[in-house]
Amino acid sequence: MLQQCLPGTNIQMDLQGGQDYRRAFDAAFAMTGGIFLSQLTEIVGVPPATLQNWVKRGYVSSPVGKRYTRRQTCRIILIALLRHTLSLEEVADLLSWINNDLADEQDDLIDDSELYLFFCDVVQGWPPERCPDSDQLVAQIEQVTRAFPDTVPGSRAKLNQVLLVMTLAYGAWLLQTEARRRLASLKGGAQP
Repeated sequence: MLQQCLPGTNIQMDLQGGQDYRRAFDAAFAMTGGIFLSQLTEIVGVPPATLQNWVKRGYVSSPVGKRYTRRQTCRIILIALLRHTLSLEEVADLLSWINNDLADEQDDLIDDSELYLFFCDVVQGWPPERCPDSDQLVAQIEQVTRAFPDTVPGSRAKLNQVLLVMTLAYGAWLLQTEARRRLASLKGGAQP
């Protein structure tokens, strides 16, 4: 069984074998009611002080009873993932574009956990260390979000634009990682 990690996490899943990460995600939060800071730092590989800073800065709402909800967890995963290629302010701007005031979940066009899972739906089938071209990405995103209810006029178009920026940033990070891997092999004298 080929194991991969869900994007932005250390959560191992058989993504090629059809393991349902949506159902696994739902089950994890249904059983636990949320996750603690120590678990979250392990999942995303970000120090506790950084996560607490994101809460203080209003990028993520405060945990309830020291537990982070599915929605908060996914927001943190997205921030941690995107900050590889975008500044923290750019990530906040991007998320605010779809979900307005990041500290207020009432004005969101989409739940952060659904945004993250749409993102996973788009990138799950990519070949290793490669990002499809922009035209392929646009078509893939439109396919993935076709069932998203356009309750507010233009909300699906906004979602698609945000997902395109997210996937391009993720693809840039994959390319950057590959470039560094190849540079390291050149330094070591090995073939990439």
